[in-house]
Amino acid sequence: MENIQDLLDRTAAFSRTKTEGGAPASYIPELARADPALFSLSMTNFDGETYSSGDSDSLFSMQSISKVAALCFAIETLGRERVFSKIGMEPCSEAFNSIMKLEMTSSIPLNPFINAGAIVLVEMLNERFQALAIAEIMDFFSRLLGRQSRNALHINEGIYRSEKRTADRNRALAYFLHNAGTLSGDVEETLDLYFKLCSIEVNTADLSVMGATIASGGRNPASGTTIMSLDTAYIVLGLMNVCGLYDQSAEFAVEVGVPAKSGVSGGILCAVPGRMGLAVFSPPLNNSGNSVAGIRALADLSRELKLRGI
Repeated sequence: MENIQDLLDRTAAFSRTKTEGGAPASYIPELARADPALFSLSMTNFDGETYSSGDSDSLFSMQSISKVAALCFAIETLGRERVFSKIGMEPCSEAFNSIMKLEMTSSIPLNPFINAGAIVLVEMLNERFQALAIAEIMDFFSRLLGRQSRNALHINEGIYRSEKRTADRNRALAYFLHNAGTLSGDVEETLDLYFKLCSIEVNTADLSVMGATIASGGRNPASGTTIMSLDTAYIVLGLMNVCGLYDQSAEFAVEVGVPAKSGVSGGILCAVPGRMGLAVFSPPLNNSGNSVAGIRALADLSRELKLRGI
């Protein structure tokens, strides 16, 4: 492990410039303002040690990575049967915000990592916890990421307002689901909670702890506490494997080969079962909404550390 810092430094130095063809997300105005030169890389092992390289103090919004934490919380509090009564477990070959897939699948979202599935999941949590939903969810997120109360998570208000103001496609998805009967509550209330979760700020060290927690079967290595059951971790790892990088998930499985989840702010979370958590951040995205330099860095680390398990 004494060579891990050197490996991360070398990987960060090489990968941070490999952003050809990528650009920060433009459909959320606040994300379009991100510095494309930012790059951060972190790893947390099962002893609770975290190594970071690059712009490791840089905060960014979780975006779709929050769907992983929300799914963990939902399974733990609502149960597997309830969660997957309205959401599938299938990969999606279309964009993460596709409406066409809903029309082709009886209005049941294919999985909880596409936007439609995450919106349905958020409504379930909102129904269960009502006015306490955001506080309960963020408390779980904090424990999952190893944050202490004195270092609590925050919602980036600028990003939250930007997403809420420009969310025509997500509103279309939500109202379609409401019309079909998949959503039954107040659509705007559900979307408001969804936007807040996407706007929670983290850094790559936070996400690497989260990845290590899932990879270890639910025990947070930083705090030493069990956050979720082994069964929940198994479900989440399986879905990260097949659905974590939207319509690029199969290619990522070939090139990198570890369970992962990306977000359109440029973050990618990895949970390497039995080994570690990894996280990378670089804002320039490819056409699938995944970090260009981030994927390059993770592919290199997978090869160097033999993360595929063969």
